[in-house]
Amino acid sequence: KMSILAFCLLIVQVGLGGLTVRHELSAWIVVAHLGTAMAFFAMLVTIATTALLGSEPGVRSHESRIVDGFWKLALLTLAATYALILIGGYVSATGAGLACPDWPLCYGRLLPSLQGPVAVHFYHRVVAAVVSLLIISTAVVAYRTQSRRPQLLAATAIAVGLLILQVILGALNVEYRLADPVTTAHLATAAALFATLVALVVLARHVPEVEPEWTAGSERSRRVARVLDYVALTKPRIMILLLVTTLAAMLIAAPGQVSPWVILATLVGGAMASGSASAINQLLERDIDALMARTRRRPVAAGRVQPPFAFAFATLLGFAAFAVLAAFVNLLSAVLAMGGLLFYVFVYTVWLKRLTPQNIVIGGAAGAVPPLVGWAAATGRIELPALILFLIVFLWTPPHFWALSLYRRDDYARAGLPMLPVVAGEDVTRRQIVLYTVGLVAVSLLLHPLGGLGRFYVVAAALAGGCFLLLAVGVWRQKTARSAVRLFGYSILYLGLLFGAMVLDRLLGVGPGA
Repeated sequence: KMSILAFCLLIVQVGLGGLTVRHELSAWIVVAHLGTAMAFFAMLVTIATTALLGSEPGVRSHESRIVDGFWKLALLTLAATYALILIGGYVSATGAGLACPDWPLCYGRLLPSLQGPVAVHFYHRVVAAVVSLLIISTAVVAYRTQSRRPQLLAATAIAVGLLILQVILGALNVEYRLADPVTTAHLATAAALFATLVALVVLARHVPEVEPEWTAGSERSRRVARVLDYVALTKPRIMILLLVTTLAAMLIAAPGQVSPWVILATLVGGAMASGSASAINQLLERDIDALMARTRRRPVAAGRVQPPFAFAFATLLGFAAFAVLAAFVNLLSAVLAMGGLLFYVFVYTVWLKRLTPQNIVIGGAAGAVPPLVGWAAATGRIELPALILFLIVFLWTPPHFWALSLYRRDDYARAGLPMLPVVAGEDVTRRQIVLYTVGLVAVSLLLHPLGGLGRFYVVAAALAGGCFLLLAVGVWRQKTARSAVRLFGYSILYLGLLFGAMVLDRLLGVGPGA
């Protein structure tokens, strides 16, 4: 029934789309078009959430009055948010987005003269304040009455986080005079908040209660441990390596020309995107992580962080990453970061990881995106040197990871993952490591003729690459766990040395002919 209703809404949406063109973006038709679109979106979210829940019946609780009361509050909050989105559409359609040139006041007054576009803009702010109070109230009630349903607590946490982000972006819309990246982030966050509230209403009706889990230790020690678990969800070591490549790309692309604030915003947004991808990865792989000695102590696999809270944390980080990059850097860098995140989650983690031994080869493209983000942040475009940086990290990933998988082969076999040493054997893996290392070293040298880097970089890249190749050949010839561990450790150092040499070469002003 919901699918049929969604299809009907789609037909109405197509008709309204034609009317918006015929009537040259008449404000009320634009609002109707937006309202139908959001209703269609709500049906899709409802269908998806219901499908994920399966065929579980509605909640049956001895405190059904509290459950029904919370559901009604969530429904009211959703309805108010829907109305706010429609009012926002009317503000945009009537050109009232900048009717109040300052924020949070309007012409320096708490209550301006309510006439024309100023009235439209001001009423939008008033409704936004009411919706904010409703969302915060819903979250407070959830934490006071729904402690046995962690999915609801996670959904309300996402809603509050997105609300804070939305308020900030609303202020930035005024500050940046409706700049396209900021308005795009504002709209995307509004849609995400609306979807979260739709899911909350469905969950409040269908999710059963569970017994809360208690941990040992003092309250203070539990809080510290909880913070550390959420930090561990972001895989800080991987994050740091990705940020090194992002920063290096910015410094290479435009040495001395990028604002420190842009650099800071890019690194913050990149860290959030990386942390979000890592947290979702641990959430989706919690079953196989629990089977492997290397990963069984991860927060979700070990049960220290419940899946709904891990999802809420990852979701907020992802949306915050997009908003920070779009608002403070540029839209291209935000789109690239989100593309890398989605590729890592859906292509690598969901699709390839359990399907093919080529998972790390294809999935390595996600880890190669940060240099593109850095280059786009510095220049606003993607150029040939940026693609070479992408290719360097792409070719670096297989020998780096396969060295680890040789050492941890039994772990991957126990988890049933089709890693190359498990499926094709260790000899094939060692040969592939050597071949990819040869390709990596060759591509790294292309930055001299094609990327404008000079002889200092060429010498440094040749020396670092030569060491990498010697260790790769050692893995092939010695066939020992020690040689694989040695290559894995050096591969991390190699990437830092290589990108450091690029930056130093550029800062020294050594050109191709120097």
